[in-house]
Amino acid sequence: MRLLILFIFALTTAFAQEKSEKGAVPKAILDPISPSVSPTPIEPDLPSNPGFPIDVNNYENPLLLFQGNGNGLPMAEELNPDLLPPISPYLPGEEVPQPEPDKPLTPEELRLRSIGRKVVASVVGLRVWDQFGNQLAAGIGSYVNGSGIILTDTGLLHPEIAEKVDYITSTGADGSNHRIAGFYVADLVTGVTLLQSESYESVPIELSPGTDFRNEQKCHLLAVSEKRGLVLADAIVQLDQALTGQGWLNLRGNDSPGAVGSPILSQAGKVMGIVGMKVPLNSWMNFGLSCDNAALELRKVRAALQPLANLPRKPKLKEVAQDAAFIRAFETLQEKHIESAMRQLVQLTKKYPRSAECWALLGLSASYLGAAPEALNCQRKAVALDPKAGLYWHQLALAKLREQKGTSATESTEDREALELATEQRPNDALAWLLLASRLVRDGDLGSADDALRRVMLLAPNYAQAHYLSAYIRGRLKDYTGAQTAITQSLKLNPGYSEAWFYQGLIFDKNGKADEAAKAYRNTVKLRPSHPQAWKNLAFALKKSGRSTEAKEAFQEYQRRTGPAKK
Repeated sequence: MRLLILFIFALTTAFAQEKSEKGAVPKAILDPISPSVSPTPIEPDLPSNPGFPIDVNNYENPLLLFQGNGNGLPMAEELNPDLLPPISPYLPGEEVPQPEPDKPLTPEELRLRSIGRKVVASVVGLRVWDQFGNQLAAGIGSYVNGSGIILTDTGLLHPEIAEKVDYITSTGADGSNHRIAGFYVADLVTGVTLLQSESYESVPIELSPGTDFRNEQKCHLLAVSEKRGLVLADAIVQLDQALTGQGWLNLRGNDSPGAVGSPILSQAGKVMGIVGMKVPLNSWMNFGLSCDNAALELRKVRAALQPLANLPRKPKLKEVAQDAAFIRAFETLQEKHIESAMRQLVQLTKKYPRSAECWALLGLSASYLGAAPEALNCQRKAVALDPKAGLYWHQLALAKLREQKGTSATESTEDREALELATEQRPNDALAWLLLASRLVRDGDLGSADDALRRVMLLAPNYAQAHYLSAYIRGRLKDYTGAQTAITQSLKLNPGYSEAWFYQGLIFDKNGKADEAAKAYRNTVKLRPSHPQAWKNLAFALKKSGRSTEAKEAFQEYQRRTGPAKK
């Protein structure tokens, strides 16, 4: 769903102008040359290791543009129609012959087959249509009683599209189709939506309320796809116990992520919860809610069936943005009273759990407070609710970079996927292009990284970091002349860029200019005294220049900063 994406310059300018008189150059966020400590002195050289860390902690993150009132905010467009592939017209293993297994099934395979057969008749694909036959949304539902009542998540019928809904269809795994006659409940807070199928005969799936999700446990996500029929995917589920968790379940796995409304099955094949938000990434994480509220609703005396025209149409994006509490929280964050803003935003996400804007602001608050895992969780919810908002993908990438700082950058592709989506949806986002270029270098894709940097330099020619990264790429390609040109430009734009001086020293060293290399390394340690590799390289450059006493002092400083001095 495309919700509000235009929340950007108010805090961008407020934060960025504090950093630089030019305003176009943010703080250094790249550190392509990772200082390495060697037990024995070695001659300095240009780095050959493709991996290097990124320091994003100094970057003042842009926030969503919001001027203190809700007037003139752009309205949402239709929900992304590609949430679920077309439903398979057959039940796996029946109309389509399956080959006999070469060897007997294992007990685990037999158990999974048993679960699949138990629930196959209870799961349906749901599609939401407007009066012109355009698909507005798609997801999954489950029959929860024998008279055709279907449980799904309210995210499928968000108020932003409710007024456009004309009819809803359900399709079983066997290809049977029915329309939805109406609804009983559609609660945006609990996520419980109960629809009534025109078919009043159904095979119900069993609910398992009261499940303890505090400890991580195995589960299965259930979805229906065109290519694979009924999909029973392994996953892990656990209650998010963080401050920003608010009762949501974290779901992750390596197979199908399911869809909004997909049942979360226990090992016994009972529904423990349903998927409420789906993060559209290959390295997916979904968010779900337990089935407790659904079980409670089913035990109640149901109100009369309501027509789809009565689906909740509020709160839409405009109403959320005009809420006085939202305005106060935004202004509090803008004034940098971060802890107070975070408390306000926690309450707002409880009030508006399906608001991408509230989750994005809460994630930003957590990021400023250094709570990287919580920030990441909030930004994932923001992109799940509004996958067309390039800014939220930008925010998600930054949150992931902060969270994985100090670990292997290749453990996850989430930051790269998020940056690719950010640049696709916001092609003028120079910083996203710069971060993407950095990630591409870490992946060894120097050609694509160079292309991304060219885009950066067109959008923001004053980014010293971009020229520095270009120098790094040129050096990796052994184009030392090009590397020198790029690093000269980087230092011209930012003479206080310590890593650029270090790289300048490496280039001089490579070209046999020991005196110039020593000056560059000296500038590095003046700007960043805690740079041990620069102290070591300075010692070697001074030694080559015949300044033995200074070289000894520099090497002693290197030893002091990397461990106990040798006797």
